Amino acid sequence: MATKDQRFELPDGSVYIVTGPADSDGEWVEMEWHLPADCLPPPPHIHPSQVEEYEVLEGRLDIVVNGERQTLGPGEKASVPQGTLHTFANSSGAGVRVRNFHRPAVRFEEFIESMACTLKAAGISSRRDPRVPLYLSMVIGDFSDTLVPGRKRERIPMRAMAQIGRLLYRRKTGA
Repeated sequence: MATKDQRFELPDGSVYIVTGPADSDGEWVEMEWHLPADCLPPPPHIHPSQVEEYEVLEGRLDIVVNGERQTLGPGEKASVPQGTLHTFANSSGAGVRVRNFHRPAVRFEEFIESMACTLKAAGISSRRDPRVPLYLSMVIGDFSDTLVPGRKRERIPMRAMAQIGRLLYRRKTGA
């Protein structure tokens, strides 16, 4: 389980740092995200039982909530109610730093840890590696209590990609 101040780095250069207390008893998790200009955005998704909040510390973050796009600048905040379709991206051409909360935590920090560790164990070193969507689909499928693809057009192919990812991962790591 992730601990306070633990850093998780992804092949696209994104860094996720657990900054909230490790002793919130699962009530919430706080992270600081450092997202490079060309970071890989997550597919539109929902958190079945969590509220997600963003506060931009530096740079600009694009969020899309229920199909409505908004760009947040330094000091601006947004909240996504549980069960609401959303995603985010950094299209600013520069890095962005974001404070992020998930309430309750529902294993979100474990999801980020699993994502980072899976990609590293598979030898992924670039966001352009064609295996990235396979392994991310696999990890997302393992954390359906935390997040799920929000639309049928993502759910169906992601299930198939997750199965292929599991086969490749077992072959690569012996796990």
